[in-house]
Amino acid sequence: MKQYFDLLGIDETCSKDEVKKVFLSKKASLQSNLLSKDSYERQDAMRKLQELTQAYKEIITSLNNKKAEVKEQESGSATHDIQVKDNTNDTKQDKQDIEDTSKITHGNKGAVASVDEKVGQKNKDGNIGTNSNSGTVIVSPKPDDVTRIADNVLICPKCQFANNATLKFCGNCGQPLRNNAEYGGGNSGDNCVVTAIVKYKNYIFSVLAILLILVCGIGVFKNYVNTPEKAVEKYLTALSKQDYAAAYGYLFVTEDDFVNKDNYIKSAEFVKKNPSAYKDKLVVRLSKGVIDINVVPMVDQSKIEGLTAYQYTLRLKDNSEIKGKLEVVEPISSLDKILNKYKILNNDLVSVQDIEVETNAKFYIDGVLMKNPTATERGTHNYNVSLFYGEHNIKVEVPFCDPYETKLILTPNTKSTVLYYWKSHLKKDVLQDMEKQSEDIQRKIVEGALKNDSLENLQLGFSEAKLNSMYDQYKRFFNRADGSGIYSMDITEVTSNEQYNNRLYNPFKDRIYKINFKFNYTRKNRNGIQESRVGNGEGELGVVFKLKNDKVVPVAIDTFRLRTH
Repeated sequence: MKQYFDLLGIDETCSKDEVKKVFLSKKASLQSNLLSKDSYERQDAMRKLQELTQAYKEIITSLNNKKAEVKEQESGSATHDIQVKDNTNDTKQDKQDIEDTSKITHGNKGAVASVDEKVGQKNKDGNIGTNSNSGTVIVSPKPDDVTRIADNVLICPKCQFANNATLKFCGNCGQPLRNNAEYGGGNSGDNCVVTAIVKYKNYIFSVLAILLILVCGIGVFKNYVNTPEKAVEKYLTALSKQDYAAAYGYLFVTEDDFVNKDNYIKSAEFVKKNPSAYKDKLVVRLSKGVIDINVVPMVDQSKIEGLTAYQYTLRLKDNSEIKGKLEVVEPISSLDKILNKYKILNNDLVSVQDIEVETNAKFYIDGVLMKNPTATERGTHNYNVSLFYGEHNIKVEVPFCDPYETKLILTPNTKSTVLYYWKSHLKKDVLQDMEKQSEDIQRKIVEGALKNDSLENLQLGFSEAKLNSMYDQYKRFFNRADGSGIYSMDITEVTSNEQYNNRLYNPFKDRIYKINFKFNYTRKNRNGIQESRVGNGEGELGVVFKLKNDKVVPVAIDTFRLRTH
C-alpha cells in the first residue's frame, strides 16, 4: 500500500477528500500529453494515468475498510438490527466512493480500458493510439458506451474517433456522443435523423450557396447587357474610353484574315492618330471623352427583319453633342437569345475594295496570299477585299519580274472603285534576252529583203498573214516594181527603246519589245544596176513576246519601219 501513497506523493494520514484532490491535480497535469501528436507521449501518459487511477482506487478502498473496522469495534454492544443498518450505510458510502472514482477517471459511463485495449489499439495509418488526421487518441470501448479518457476527450462508440468533450456528435461519423437524456430527451430513432442532418448539412449549404451565386450572377449579367439599348451604350462607352478591344466585342462581323480584333485595334489607333483624314469617324469624334449617353429606338424607321435602328445622342466633355444611328442585330441562336447577345451592325472602319492585278501574279496584302480571284473581261484577276482603314502592305510577284512592294493608305477619300497594281518591271536579264531575239529577227528581215526573199521563208515562226503584210511594207524600199530600191544595207547601230521596254509589265497582254537601228545603204537604179549614190537612215522594229511554258518567247512582228535620207 505504501507504493500507492508514494505514487500520489501523500502519506497514510490523509483523508479521502485530500486523496481525491491530489489525484485530480496529478490527473490534470497529464491532460496535454494525452492529446499530444507524439504517440509515445500519449502512451506514456495513459500508462501513468492508469497507475494513478489504480493507486487512487486502492487507497480509497483501504480507507473505507479502516473506517468499517473502527465502526465495528465501537458498536460491539449494539443490537443486530443496528449493526445491519450501520453496515448498510457503510456499504452505500463505499459504493459512492467507488462511483466517484469511476467518474473521475472515465466519466459517467464506461469502464477503464487497459493500455493493451486502448493505447495499444492501432489506427488505420499504423500509428498507435492516434488518428493521423486529427492528432487525437483512439480507444476501443464497448460498442454502446462512450469512453472519456480525459476531461476534454470523448471516444465515439461507433468509430472510436476521439472528440472534444464539448461536442454532442462525433466529428467523424455523426454518432451521438451522449445519451438522449443528457441533452433534452427524445427516442433512439431520432438519432438517425440527427446523424443524417449532421452528415449532410454541409452539402445542403453548399448547394444553396451555389444556387445563390448563380442567381446573383445571372442578375448581374442581365443588368450588364440585357437590352439592345445597353449594347449600343456599352459600345459607345468603350470607344470613348479608347478600349477598342471591348468595342470590337460588340460588333457584328464575319472574321477573316483582315477583319479581326487585332486589325480592328490597329485601325482604330491609326485613325485616332490621323484625325484630319478620318474626322467623321466615331473613333476620332469620341476620343474627346463622353459625359452622357442617351439611346432610344427609332420607331419611325421601317424595320428590316433581324435589325433594329437606334438613335443615340452623346454629350462630350467639351459640351458638344453628337447624334447618330446604329443598327443592332438581334440574336439568332437559342443561347444568344437567352443571354441577350446583341451586336452592332455598323462598323465605320471597314472599306470594301476591288484590287486588280496581272493574271499570273501572286498578290499579297499584309503578308497574306490572296486566293480565289475573279477573272475580268480585260483578262486580269480581281480581288474583292474588306479592309480596315489605315496602312496596308501590298506585294505583287510576277514571273520574270522584280517583286513590287508598296504601301496602301486606305482612307475615306480613297475614291477609286478599283485599285490597279500593274507595276511589275521585267528583270534586266529578261530584257537583255528579248533584245537579242529582236536583233536576230531584224537582221533576218533585212537579209531576206535584200535577196528579195519572202518573209515566209525566214523561219521566224510567225503567222503567214502578218508576214505577208510586212512584206508589202518593206518591198517598196528594197524591191520596187521598176527594179529600183536599196541594193545593200549596213546596220551601224542597234539600240533598245528603253522608255518603251521598261514600262510596266502586263503579262495578260502581248508584250511588245522595240529596238531602234541605224544603217548606211547603197541604191540601185531602175535596171537593177548598183548606183554609186549612198545614204543613211534609221529603222524601228517591234516584236511581240508572250509567256509560254514559263518562257518569254517572240510570237509576232508588230512594226517594221525604215526612213532613208
